[in-house]
Amino acid sequence: MSVPMEVRVSSVLLALFLTAPNALEAQSLLGTRGLGLPLEAVDARSRALGSEGVGLLGGNLNPTDLASAAGLLIPTVNFTLQPHWGRGSLDGESIRSQGTRFPLLGIAYPVADLGGMVTLTFGSYMDQRWEMEEKGTVELESVTTPVTNIFTSDGGIAELRLGWAQRVGNSLSLSVSAGLHTGSVTRTYLRSFDSLAVSSPEIIPFTDGGKWTFSGPTGSIGAVWDPVQFLRLGGSLSWSGDMDAEPSKETQGEAAKYSLPTVFRVGASGILTPTLSLTLGMSYADWKANEGGLDSETVAGGVWSFGGGLELLTTGLGGRTLPLRLGMRRSDLPFLFDGAKPRESIFSGGLGLNLTQADQFILAGVDLAVERGTRKAGALKEDFWRASVTFKVSGW
Repeated sequence: MSVPMEVRVSSVLLALFLTAPNALEAQSLLGTRGLGLPLEAVDARSRALGSEGVGLLGGNLNPTDLASAAGLLIPTVNFTLQPHWGRGSLDGESIRSQGTRFPLLGIAYPVADLGGMVTLTFGSYMDQRWEMEEKGTVELESVTTPVTNIFTSDGGIAELRLGWAQRVGNSLSLSVSAGLHTGSVTRTYLRSFDSLAVSSPEIIPFTDGGKWTFSGPTGSIGAVWDPVQFLRLGGSLSWSGDMDAEPSKETQGEAAKYSLPTVFRVGASGILTPTLSLTLGMSYADWKANEGGLDSETVAGGVWSFGGGLELLTTGLGGRTLPLRLGMRRSDLPFLFDGAKPRESIFSGGLGLNLTQADQFILAGVDLAVERGTRKAGALKEDFWRASVTFKVSGW
């Protein structure tokens, strides 16, 4: 009788932790827990301001706050890329990470007859890319033989949403969207042997693994309200149905079903002076265990995120505005690590380069953000740098 893949995966991971792996490489070792490491689909401006993209001034195109897309008024496309670098430690062993991902692609197009904007967003949700290596020995032909065990996880989960943002009067905008979770993860376990230590001319490495594909419905509603000229309030609710993880035909593993939480987000921005504004925001989600998916020893329960920042409008070349930004954010992460709730703290900064501007409309621009962050959970500590670059193009 074959052992289910999920049991083999757990056994391998437990063995790796107990034997202190020689090398760890990952977006974050926290990505080995539950569904992975959360990755918000927000642009570089939001990152620089310590925000989840809710309640920011002006027209914006973030899946977390689609109502503000109604303020764009003209066709808009944005695209974000995000390189990252990190180091950490677990029980004296090192963790390193480096890579680039693409957390957000957004498109907004106005429908003049209805006075609203159609939106299409494709953004990140969870990251499951990591690799762990352990060196040890086994007995082969009565000879102690060095072996190397490598466990690799490659993939993640994303959200695809089609939405509508509608102005209601001069001070209120509403939004609704529907879509699905999509993505896949491939997990591989490889054991290689030092064949020089035994008489056999060739020892074939042992490998095992499989691929799972994720799918499930999701949707959101949101609102943006400008009660007075110098204040904006925003909020959104993101709902998700159960998400299925289906193994491929070649995978000797079982399907799983994950119960995903509803995420509540609120934010506010205020103009302090003609050139300086302040933004604050928070979010909450309650992760729960479910049969056939996440167990009670994995989920952290209620997780909060708080953040905020300042944006200063200066003047650049040709009289174009040059926003300078500073922010900070503190967030709980949803999956326990060695029984502890992980926490992430970030300090951030950035600027906007408005390349082509007509009145208040930015026809072409680039936003840059740099984040310095720390993640802690029990004996695990990670420090990382993350850069975000968002390209924006608007026009007919």
